[in-house]
Amino acid sequence: MYQGVIAALVTPLSETGEVSESGVARLLDTVRPHADALLPNLSTGEGRRLSDRQWEDMLTATVKHAGGLPVLAGILRPTTERVLERARVAVDLGAQALVATTPYGPGITQDEIRRHFTELGERGGLPVVVYHGTEVAGNAADFDTLLRICALPSVVAVKDSSGSADFTRRLVRARPGARILAGLEHLLLESGPVDGYVVALANAEPALCADLFAGRLTDPAARLADACARYGLERDDWYRRIKTALHHRGVLETDRTVETAEVGE
Repeated sequence: MYQGVIAALVTPLSETGEVSESGVARLLDTVRPHADALLPNLSTGEGRRLSDRQWEDMLTATVKHAGGLPVLAGILRPTTERVLERARVAVDLGAQALVATTPYGPGITQDEIRRHFTELGERGGLPVVVYHGTEVAGNAADFDTLLRICALPSVVAVKDSSGSADFTRRLVRARPGARILAGLEHLLLESGPVDGYVVALANAEPALCADLFAGRLTDPAARLADACARYGLERDDWYRRIKTALHHRGVLETDRTVETAEVGE
């Protein structure tokens, strides 16, 4: 479940700002035939902004409608203890792995980053996928620290969203003992022979993502560039653009995002 196309899901919301189970079901009906695993509540799912209730509802609905696909629980919380709190809930809700960043803040040291992932593995109750990049946490593991983290027995994969295809290729060459997953659409074809894609594009174009990964396209660069432009995948509000496209298709009942919805804890 740590290879192939892993769909980083948007979070379907109702008119009242609650997670729409029917929207999740319709979305997964379109994604399942082409995906190898499902990943709710990460950046594409607005994971930083979800209340605990929304986070639990989205994970619950994803597991319920997964149709046999593995579900990896995105956990975007600022501290080790907060991630562990959500990890324990994820175990109870049926997730098969957790995906987490480093602890938030510019002053986090490399030793603190390593201890964070060590504790997640020892106390979280789930295999760990490292979400590598600075956008969420404001810091990142350096290359040597990341290799040490990959050697931890509970770390099964790295989602590399560093923004550097060179860094991804270097990870692949290092054979660190964990799967290497490319996390940014515009760099997929430059990232080398990765084990999988963790992409928002799989919400709107799951068949295209599967064909890209399998190498079945004769014009992959042009097709990928067109999709990135069409859904604004290099924009800060890519998740909003994807929701709007899915709403227009009738997959989602609204294109509301967390910041535009009226939500309660």
